[in-house]
Amino acid sequence: MSVNSKKQPQARPSSRTLAAARARGSARPRTAFVLSGGASLGAIQVGMLHALYESGVIPDLLVGTSAGALNAAFIASRPQTIRTSRELGRIWCDLEREDIFPVSMGALVGGLCGRRDHLIPDRGLRTLVRRHVQFGDLADAAIPVHVVAFDLNEGCEVLLSEGPAVDAIVAAASIPGLFPPVRIGGRRLVDGGVVNNTPISHAVALGAERIYVLPTQDPARPLAHVSIGALDAGIHALSLLIDRQLEADLERFSRVAELIVLPARNATSVQPASFEHASRLIGETLAAARDHLAPRSPAVPLRMAA
Repeated sequence: MSVNSKKQPQARPSSRTLAAARARGSARPRTAFVLSGGASLGAIQVGMLHALYESGVIPDLLVGTSAGALNAAFIASRPQTIRTSRELGRIWCDLEREDIFPVSMGALVGGLCGRRDHLIPDRGLRTLVRRHVQFGDLADAAIPVHVVAFDLNEGCEVLLSEGPAVDAIVAAASIPGLFPPVRIGGRRLVDGGVVNNTPISHAVALGAERIYVLPTQDPARPLAHVSIGALDAGIHALSLLIDRQLEADLERFSRVAELIVLPARNATSVQPASFEHASRLIGETLAAARDHLAPRSPAVPLRMAA
């Protein structure tokens, strides 16, 4: 398995990388989609993908973590078309909380008593991946897909680019404390969103020159203050912590790559463990992404009346 771990950011290409790509004239810059985590808010990325395919934007590579890893793996083995985004949308619209977060009294009691390292079994997550991911090894994906996890033993990020797909994708989506860590090659791996929820850094290190960022939260707007349950509160708090990094990464990596951040509309009004809003989120985000990607006409000078 190709495993790349890091405690500090990897070496980045200089600003000459983007300049060289532009100097090639008609040559298309190496394009990446970076898909962030966000539990049920991953449905937002369906609308973004639909709009990107409508605009003829096709990725050369995919990088994702958490819910973004699930979406990236789904599209990685399928044609990059609107039909694929619609198929993904149907899956999100059919999901219910119990499909991903099933309540198991054994795991719950064991976790609370300290006998287990998780509160929720990952069988629902594994079933979802097995049912919808069409390759057995990450390296077999039609479009290179890379998922980001976190190594609990070493305390560092791990980039998974090949190896058993189910284990890798589940590891990248295993919210620590809720789901059990996944053991891969002697490592205990959990959701990479803990330290890098929108892994732009990995896309840059992999040679991407144009990066479409598909977030699940708008970094410019704070999350709404609403009454939520314990599960939502845990994911919500984690999101508040890790999404602050996105603003800093956008500033940092805009110097070495072209970054296009798609708008995450109305994400603040939905809790990350609430799956019943998927259809609305997809539709509203699709409209916002279409507007964001639409070609802009140059401003027409105003004529003074004679």
